[in-house]
Amino acid sequence: MHNPVLAVIDVGSNSMRLQIARGRPDGSYAVIAEDRAAVRLGHEVFRTGKLDERAIDDCAEAMKRFAAVAKRHGAMTMRAVATSAVREASNKSALVARVRRTSGIRLEVISGADEARLICIGVAQGTPRDRELLLIDIGGGSTEVTATQGEEAVTSVSLPLGAVRLSEQFIRHDPPTRREQELVAEAVRSAASGISPMLVGRFKSAVGSAGTIGAVVNLALRKKGRTKGPRIATLAQVRDMRRLAARLSTRQRARLTDAHRADILFAGAALLEGLLTHLHVEEIEATNRGLRDGLMADLVQRTIAPRAGLNTNAAVREGLRAFGRRCGYREDHAEQVAWIAREIFDQTEPLHQLSTDARALLDGAALLHDVGNFVSYNRHHKHSYYLILHADLPGFTERERELIANVTRYHRRSLPSHKHGQYDALTDSEQTLVRKLASILRIAEALDRGHARHVLRLVVKKQRAKTIFECDVQQGSDLELFTATERADLFRQEYGVKTDFRARHVR
Repeated sequence: MHNPVLAVIDVGSNSMRLQIARGRPDGSYAVIAEDRAAVRLGHEVFRTGKLDERAIDDCAEAMKRFAAVAKRHGAMTMRAVATSAVREASNKSALVARVRRTSGIRLEVISGADEARLICIGVAQGTPRDRELLLIDIGGGSTEVTATQGEEAVTSVSLPLGAVRLSEQFIRHDPPTRREQELVAEAVRSAASGISPMLVGRFKSAVGSAGTIGAVVNLALRKKGRTKGPRIATLAQVRDMRRLAARLSTRQRARLTDAHRADILFAGAALLEGLLTHLHVEEIEATNRGLRDGLMADLVQRTIAPRAGLNTNAAVREGLRAFGRRCGYREDHAEQVAWIAREIFDQTEPLHQLSTDARALLDGAALLHDVGNFVSYNRHHKHSYYLILHADLPGFTERERELIANVTRYHRRSLPSHKHGQYDALTDSEQTLVRKLASILRIAEALDRGHARHVLRLVVKKQRAKTIFECDVQQGSDLELFTATERADLFRQEYGVKTDFRARHVR
């Protein structure tokens, strides 16, 4: 379909939002419906570590309603993600299961890093490549601060601090006491110290997303008698709103702002003031764009407009490398294997007929295939599977991470088998994808068996029922060619072809 209807759901700590849009072939989209549910999943979770049973019930009912709305509009694909409150809850599996049982929706719990990436996509889309932005998103349980170059995140941090979390941890009185106000301010200063010093003083203005910032800025503008034009508030105005909120009770604040947000308005204003002060930012512009818009843009790209392939931007690849470095991987070997794997994939496209999305999964598997050495070299392919399965890999969905993990599992030793539980649990199409990608990765890893990067050039040719790999190599590459011949077993099996590895030695 050229113009499919797509749906996304942002399950936040303070509210839930649905967006339905019609995608276009050029990668843009037109929003055709939106909905919101005032469900506070963050209620009590930041103090008890568990989602409240009433909140789980309310969330499941809201998801059931969202599913019905999406179906009524003809949505063919849906992605739903949960953020901070669910991420930290010890009973998040109960919510995921309840939502699946009630609405049929598969709820995905994303990391703070991926939340920041999606917010960046949503807010910065359309920004010229030569323009830098500072984005601040204050949620119920976490706050994302991101510096961008055009549409791409350059530096990003997810702080474990939000308006709901601050309110529940430090405020017991209505309005808050002076001591409670001081504790909130101290917590904000402590969290802000986790922001890269490179961002301090670099921006005079920032763009703020999510409802909390919007509420603070809107209130500041109304106090100045402004109801039209850009939604921009200065640091001094934000400070005034924090002082105002500190004097008023929740009931009094509800007369000035969204009643659902009235009880967290003080904490939200204090958090925003603290961040702007720490970063030396003089003003902030509120935007209606946010995580749900990033979700939609990302889903459109995955579904109908994979411009350069799924998740191939520099920030996502650097995220893969960062995880590899934490596991102490051999970066030069990983880059060499990834390069060879991409070459084989591109040159054998008529054989495998896979999409650019599959290429990105292969690239991720190639870069991380050896991270299991962090646990032990023996059976490290299996260790790699488990590490990747539970890793924070911004830019990849939970299901994509599972596919990457399976591909790495088969880069050496045994071939995919239904005797292996993690492989047998995949769908038929996913099993086919894993076999095809693993067949390429096995050869690519073999061609750098000695970690010496001897392969300088690779040309893959089809000759009747034979696939020929012609390699320009340095002297002493016999180990690589011998191993590649052995590791081509899955490739031969999957495509019903013979393989031949030929070397041309170069200086």
